[in-house]
Amino acid sequence: MARLRAAEPPSPWQLSSGIVFMVAYVLFSIVWLLSVSVLADEAQSGAPSPRTLTLSALLTAIVITLGIGQWARRRFGENWLKVLRLLSPSRPSALLAVLMFCLGIAWAIDLVGRLLNLTAGQIVPPTLEVLRGGEPLGFLLGVLLAVVFQPVAEGLLFGGVLYPSVARVGGDNRIGIVGGALLYMLVALLTSGAQGQWYALIQPFFMMLVVLSARAYAQSTRTAIVARAAFGVFFVLAALFSAGFADLPIAS
Repeated sequence: MARLRAAEPPSPWQLSSGIVFMVAYVLFSIVWLLSVSVLADEAQSGAPSPRTLTLSALLTAIVITLGIGQWARRRFGENWLKVLRLLSPSRPSALLAVLMFCLGIAWAIDLVGRLLNLTAGQIVPPTLEVLRGGEPLGFLLGVLLAVVFQPVAEGLLFGGVLYPSVARVGGDNRIGIVGGALLYMLVALLTSGAQGQWYALIQPFFMMLVVLSARAYAQSTRTAIVARAAFGVFFVLAALFSAGFADLPIAS
């Protein structure tokens, strides 16, 4: 707990900057979903396909990542990586330890959800349902989204931009952790197509609680990205085990 409360230099931006990016995340999620649905001729179906959900989420993650990167580079110049705390830890062993630890927590959260019958039969979030479809291209897009693009975008937004500014306003890292997790839960509620409360509210809150705790403990956005990627790895593994390895596109 002492490490979680350890002070770090305050963010040189206001909370409003993080809120702007968060609103942009929601808006781009909606715009890309509508655009991809129209291009895929699914606008009239009322239920976008798993590939459409994955592709729209992938495009949203790319746009948000590029947006934050450009904003940071223009505002902070050559120091933008340092300001966003993307340079540490540099040791691969430390990042691997974070990955494995958070992978175990992801499994534990999912196990509790299933034991309490909160998951409503959902194996993975709707945007990653394509992982269970048995289609090689869809599977590849799902893996890239789960393990690379979504962790980078959400790690930058919630761990790199929002967390330090919320902690600064609240005067306590713990307020930054809980506040950031609540904001992420709101985003998930607005952008998720999940039925029930698990992937729309409960799981996103606890996932981001873990991610931001790792961010506060290590004082590193890179650590937050790796922690978020651990949950993506878990989603991929959950999809593979639920579909059965004999039916996997990588097995054909």
